[in-house]
Amino acid sequence: MLERLTPRVYLLPTTKGSEKPSLGYICGDRFSLMIDAGNTPRYAQAFLTEIESAGLRKPNFVALTHSHWDHCFGLSGLFMPSIACVETRQSLEMVSRLQWTPNAIEENIRKGIVPSMIVPAIRENFPDPTKIRVVLPNIVFQSQMTLDLENCTCVLQHVVSPHARDTVIIFVKEERMIFLGDAVYQEPVGDTWVERPEKLRKLMETLEPMDFALCQPSHQKALSKGDLIGWFHRRLES
Repeated sequence: MLERLTPRVYLLPTTKGSEKPSLGYICGDRFSLMIDAGNTPRYAQAFLTEIESAGLRKPNFVALTHSHWDHCFGLSGLFMPSIACVETRQSLEMVSRLQWTPNAIEENIRKGIVPSMIVPAIRENFPDPTKIRVVLPNIVFQSQMTLDLENCTCVLQHVVSPHARDTVIIFVKEERMIFLGDAVYQEPVGDTWVERPEKLRKLMETLEPMDFALCQPSHQKALSKGDLIGWFHRRLES
């Protein structure tokens, strides 16, 4: 069920232990924006059903926070224009060339192209992985892009993050909130999570001056700005 985070921002929250990220919805007076496409076309469609049930209009655009499978593989079930940074488009172009047969998956794990930790979840969500269809974003930006949804301004910004090189955050100016995607998390490498302190510090330096009160990471509950910065400091001091 959708949660209302601010007057113009809604969230379909993730469930604990699920590979599904939270999906966001931002409602301007004229246009609306969906945040991330989810891990399967089925999940993307479930989100649209929730939007309709809440009496909200369908999103006009969907923005991707990065190219990891759980945020992008639902794109084939959506039919509005999609937005991403250049690096996300490049990553998805590479992923679109991969084969998903059992032998190909094992080979891509061996080459370090596909982290072994994500494979069980992909197999669970795609009983026949050969049916995975990677769709490329239609609208691409370099470092920053502004969407005026009318009386609601969304700034999409490519940032340095410990999680992925193509990380984008979405700052909803009038609501003083940010969709962080997976920006705050460690990097998945093989079957482990690797901390990147210098990248985490750069992310913190980007976020600290920004005027927001609430932020939403993809795989947990929303945080206040103070709680987020405090969490960063604890990680950097450990």
